[in-house]
Amino acid sequence: MILIRLVQGYFIEAPSYYELKWLLLGEWLNNGFKMYSETFDYTGPIAAFVYKYLDLILGRTSFAQYGISSIVIIFQAAIFNQILLKNKAYDENSYLPGFLYMILMVSIPDFMTLSPQLMSLTFILLALRNVLRRIDNQVTDELFLNSGILIGVATMIYLPSVVFFLVFLFALILFSSAVTRRLLLYLFSFLLVFALCGLYFFWRGDFWLFFDSYIIQNLVLSNGSPLDIVDALTICAGFIFVFLLAVFKTWSSARLTNFQQKIQQVIWLMFLGAVATFFLSNEKSLHELVFLIPVITYFWVHYFVLIRRKFFKMVMPGILILGLIGFSIFTYSALVSKLIAKEPMLVKPKTMLIGEDAAYYMQHEMLTPCFNTHLCEKAFQGLDFYTSATRLYQIFEKTDAEIIIDEMGIMPAVFNRFPNLERKYNARKGDEYAKISN
Repeated sequence: MILIRLVQGYFIEAPSYYELKWLLLGEWLNNGFKMYSETFDYTGPIAAFVYKYLDLILGRTSFAQYGISSIVIIFQAAIFNQILLKNKAYDENSYLPGFLYMILMVSIPDFMTLSPQLMSLTFILLALRNVLRRIDNQVTDELFLNSGILIGVATMIYLPSVVFFLVFLFALILFSSAVTRRLLLYLFSFLLVFALCGLYFFWRGDFWLFFDSYIIQNLVLSNGSPLDIVDALTICAGFIFVFLLAVFKTWSSARLTNFQQKIQQVIWLMFLGAVATFFLSNEKSLHELVFLIPVITYFWVHYFVLIRRKFFKMVMPGILILGLIGFSIFTYSALVSKLIAKEPMLVKPKTMLIGEDAAYYMQHEMLTPCFNTHLCEKAFQGLDFYTSATRLYQIFEKTDAEIIIDEMGIMPAVFNRFPNLERKYNARKGDEYAKISN
């Protein structure tokens, strides 16, 4: 992992847009601002909590995030390997699933960032372990209770993960004889996590802002992606090839036991869930594809196990692994200019940008609540309401920016509502406002 990351770092000189956004989000929250009420973004509450305290402990550094994400990936690989070994998913026992899981994760730099998708996948894998134990006729109430809680936590990290609640529910119904009482326990424990998060924001007075920003807007927003469909398919061509090759080999050569067939069917349900999360996501970024990694790993291991000829058993692993890594690095580096954050030429300290270009703050303190322009517009429409207007005024007072760059054209309405604020700034050319020096 370290060696591959060093090679990738040679081609990538700046953080990606999303990576920078998560770093800045942690810094902003750590400065005393509240999520959703004073931060206009749709990131999950648990993910935001993680970014906040990572910034508190380690500061704004990509190195720290990569260190934590590396630990998460190692843990995921160990859990997935353990799941497959314990359930005898293959005729041969080995650490190949964990190894190939790591290879797939390090093939694309976006997978190695500490994204909400990566954090959410950890809890989905833990829930998968419980579901397979149930299908193997291990019956305890705790399996259903823990599975629901794990999927609930995954959903509070990254909302589209909610589809895995349905994935595992179907798996429990189709491949085991789960009674209604235990299925209701699974539903109850899943909703319990929602209830606890909602209770926290209700106690803080921000429940409807949380509900709208994270749940409603997360489902209806469409932010698009810096990559078009051709670019994404180019980067993912190696993964598609490996997946199709492995699936074909498994279908044509594998002789599976009854329980191994059930495992494979659950994996196919996870594949459908991973595809569904991509279409539910409002970002359509490369980070979404991490949910496919367990599926590709499962079939890829089958491919290597089923190779019988000695020559191919020696040659094919090296060709496929080195080919996938080399192809991914090459294609990613060719398109990296579309993915990395590019700092503007002239950026001054203590600048508040009313816009979504996080690159303004690559070298300076984060001074804007605007992480999403649509949610920012909705927030500033609340200027006619006392509570919302007060909250917005406090944001301007706490940041005390020397320069305000109004890319969204909303400062005239702000100044009209707050004359005291207007007296502090002079309008400059275009959309720029400068604080009057005493």
